[in-house]
Amino acid sequence: YKDAMKNVNFLDNHDKTRFFSEIGEDVDKFKIGIGWLLTARGIPQLYYGTEILMKGVANPDGWVRLGFPGGWPGDKENKFERSGRTASEDSAYNWVRTIANYRKKTPALQTGKFTQFVPEDGVYTYFRYDNNKTVMVVMNTMEKERSIQTGRFAGHTKGFTKAKNIVTANTQNLSGTWTLPAKTIWILELEK
Repeated sequence: YKDAMKNVNFLDNHDKTRFFSEIGEDVDKFKIGIGWLLTARGIPQLYYGTEILMKGVANPDGWVRLGFPGGWPGDKENKFERSGRTASEDSAYNWVRTIANYRKKTPALQTGKFTQFVPEDGVYTYFRYDNNKTVMVVMNTMEKERSIQTGRFAGHTKGFTKAKNIVTANTQNLSGTWTLPAKTIWILELEK
């Protein structure tokens, strides 16, 4: 495509099996997928219900086009309200909301440059950056924890000393070896 920044990225849509069903209802894979969708270059498209772990297989297509639960008088459940969501649904909703709101206020994720590194041992790392901010995304897609040497990314981390996780607010040094838990994504804002 002529301009990859204008591509629309999606995990599911009205013609595809819902993402949560596609990944075997694995919440860790869900978090990795959503993290990628909202930090990769391009325009993210979030299909309604994905944020509350809606399920459905695209055979027939009607199963992935069921209405969002709630919002109308007489509905038995209302997933629009926290009180209507299960703990898992609410956790997923908050995960999506946190990362989507961060993207909304971070031009580096909207229009910034994109540099990715060849995955090693199931760990994929990329950077989104502009003149004002650098965001590092690290994902371990494996079933076991993995270690990475941060020196591999020195060209993009030079001048920074810390990395702050935008979901947990935990901060870690930008040097040495990091150990990533199994099936994890870290979205890190680099700091001086």
